[in-house]
Amino acid sequence: MKLAADADSELKQAEPALIAAQSALEKLDKKYIAEIKAFTNPPQDVQIVMSAVMIVLGKETSWASVKKELTDSAFLKKIMEYDKDNVPAATLKKIEKYTKQDNFKPAYVERISMAAGALCMWVQSIEDYSKVLKVVAPKRARKAMAEEQLKKKIEFLENLEAEFQKLAARLADLQANFDKTNAEMEAFKKELDDL
Repeated sequence: MKLAADADSELKQAEPALIAAQSALEKLDKKYIAEIKAFTNPPQDVQIVMSAVMIVLGKETSWASVKKELTDSAFLKKIMEYDKDNVPAATLKKIEKYTKQDNFKPAYVERISMAAGALCMWVQSIEDYSKVLKVVAPKRARKAMAEEQLKKKIEFLENLEAEFQKLAARLADLQANFDKTNAEMEAFKKELDDL
């Protein structure tokens, strides 16, 4: 129970950033995406954010690839439904060179492009969540193992309890039989004594 509480507590610390990023992304529409796509030579900060986004999505980071990805009508859906629980370690390592930069801050990037600011927040939240998950995953595994052991012990205890009930019933039957036989013997002995 303690393992479960620790794991849940640590994950809950990372969730507000994910929720905020999700909320920011939900406010985006095609107009904001078109704003980024319209850049022929994007500002460096927008390029950095979009490169990080492309790395998370497992795509090439060139601006031509970014523009191609942005034309995909399912782009926002891919972002919104991204599997945050299974981000490869190699991906995290690659985006770290972007997220460690001083200007990789949603509030800063948002002044240049609202969409890039929201995507910056998303990349950061994916990274933060993944780092917490890396710490929490072994705790979850230990919790699952502890729960499995507890389940086995409860089953064993229930089996022992059932066996005990059977033995207790058998013992009660034997005791009743003994008492009956003993009473019959006492009665027989008394008859013999009376003769």
